[in-house]
Amino acid sequence: MTMVKKHTLLVVDDEPDVGDSVHDLLRKEFVVLRARNAEDGLKLMRENEVHIIMTDQRMPKVTGVELLRSIRAGHPQAIRMLFTGYADIESVIAAINQGHIFKFLKKPWLPEDLEQAVREAAAEYDRIVESADVMEKLRSELYLLRERITALEQEVDRLRKKA
Repeated sequence: MTMVKKHTLLVVDDEPDVGDSVHDLLRKEFVVLRARNAEDGLKLMRENEVHIIMTDQRMPKVTGVELLRSIRAGHPQAIRMLFTGYADIESVIAAINQGHIFKFLKKPWLPEDLEQAVREAAAEYDRIVESADVMEKLRSELYLLRERITALEQEVDRLRKKA
């Protein structure tokens, strides 16, 4: 029997109830990590293989968009989600336009909407990883083909010189 590895979701929100409720809702299907601020979130990102990060936009010191932007460089495959209880539409537009988020959720959300959004994020993560694996295999095959062509060209040159 093959054990399917759970995706890891990191929830960053300065309100502990939010992280707790997401954990309680998704813990059977995902490994759910919780952070109360951006600094703790970044620490958890360094210590764990995080597949999905979901952060509140409005937090002390660092906004959700700023956190997602900083994570993007070191963890480009991590799927980024942003949520807020405020109609902070400018931040949402900026995040979407800059390609920092996969999905935006508005607080309060319905449990089934959150579950669906995180499942979609997990599927997107799998798709990105699979695409990267295929690209790596193609690069490897291309390298081997180039080596083979070089060897064949050298053999043709050797045979021409003999003739």
